[in-house]
Amino acid sequence: MGINSHFNYWNRPKLTIFTEEQHKRIYNGALEILERVGSEFHSEEAVSMLEGAGATVVDDNVVKMPSSMVENALNTCGKRLVLSDRNLNHTMFLEGDNTYFGPGSETPYTIDPYTGERRSCEKNDVVRAATVVDKLENIDFVMSFALANDVPKANADLHHFEAMVKNTAKPILFTAWDLDGLKGIYEMSVAVAGGEEEFRTNPFILLYDEPSSPLKHSKEAVEKLIYSTEKGIPIQYVPTPSLGAAGPISLAGAYALTEAEYLAGLVLSQVVREGSTLIFGGGPTTMDMKTTVFSYSAPETMLSLALRKEAGDYLGVPAFNAGGFTDSKEIDQQAGLEVANSLNAAALAGGNIVHDVGYLESGMTSSLELLTIADEEISMIDRFIKSVQVNRETIGVDEIAKVGPGGNYLTSQQTISKFKEDVWSPDIIDRNVYEGWEEKGKKSLRDKAREKVQDILENHEPEELNDDVSNELAKIVEKYEKERK
Repeated sequence: MGINSHFNYWNRPKLTIFTEEQHKRIYNGALEILERVGSEFHSEEAVSMLEGAGATVVDDNVVKMPSSMVENALNTCGKRLVLSDRNLNHTMFLEGDNTYFGPGSETPYTIDPYTGERRSCEKNDVVRAATVVDKLENIDFVMSFALANDVPKANADLHHFEAMVKNTAKPILFTAWDLDGLKGIYEMSVAVAGGEEEFRTNPFILLYDEPSSPLKHSKEAVEKLIYSTEKGIPIQYVPTPSLGAAGPISLAGAYALTEAEYLAGLVLSQVVREGSTLIFGGGPTTMDMKTTVFSYSAPETMLSLALRKEAGDYLGVPAFNAGGFTDSKEIDQQAGLEVANSLNAAALAGGNIVHDVGYLESGMTSSLELLTIADEEISMIDRFIKSVQVNRETIGVDEIAKVGPGGNYLTSQQTISKFKEDVWSPDIIDRNVYEGWEEKGKKSLRDKAREKVQDILENHEPEELNDDVSNELAKIVEKYEKERK
């Protein structure tokens, strides 16, 4: 019998927390919550639609859903989602354990990449973030990474989107303050795509939408969910109950609540348009009981990161996640430890979307330097996840026979042809000897990250939108500024 030398034995490293039985119990708990406790929907339209589909309405806006209604929604919903880039090329396949990384959204503060000071954000910081994301090889999508304080607050969401879509071709995860903001962003997206049908076929944006824990679906969240489902705007629905505050203190109870809140949104999405996809997101967050500050890097949060993906897999839907952040106020040893820890947890769990990369200060401050350091860490993680291929060629008995006892492999053909593929090489991480590091200025990792950020900002030119589209975007922003005050 011949040997198939092309057959690879390959295993993706995977982090798991719950057993199948544990997930089943959490899910059943979520079903009981929806059936017995119900959820508040602060939208007459949503309440009417759900009641017409078989839910029971109590006290005007409390909706109780039978388990059969939830399970029907899980059976009919989309099980995968493909996002395109701005040029309508498919780039993000949200299925299986495919994992994509990107920054977070509206931080009120940023670390200036030139002065190093912590300051309030401006619209140009969104431009800078999009430009850096456009260049970094391991960052797959963009979020605003700043809350612009130099534009009208009521329309900052439109300004954020305009800055992102003009400065990167990568997919955009976005937030909208309300239905009007969402409509404006949809109009801009259609202008970029070249029409509604082109956009629906190849969406390049993803809405971040969230209920208000516990078990409350606000008017704004519900209106955005309904409109997006109708228009074909992909959505991730992100409950974030905090342990012991907006959710139970136990992770198990908080996860049952999380699933209940997501499933309520999923049922509504299927009532609006059967077959639509609603990405599972969120999960319990951790509030430090001493400071009442949300701790991004608590061990409970790390467990929650892994469980988000597992819960998504159990429900059979793509999963939204987070990683690459720190509670530290600056790029120091704590930041390095927490960024690496959270990225590893999210990646090894296999989360489809991992956002908040580059956050400092529990999500209050963004840092392009930290985003660039994380880009390098993601590249390293990617190599780790690729693991080890085992086949006749990689075992290389023939090559070992050629070199023989006492030889070396530096000049072997296999080493020459494969070393770049088999051995990861860093960009800004230092591996030099002490004297070499000294000769090059004794630069820290942060020093090198800052230099890389500045080089990108000064020399990288993202692909531009044509003038007609850019002018159309400006007109849409101007129109909504007159209407939204």
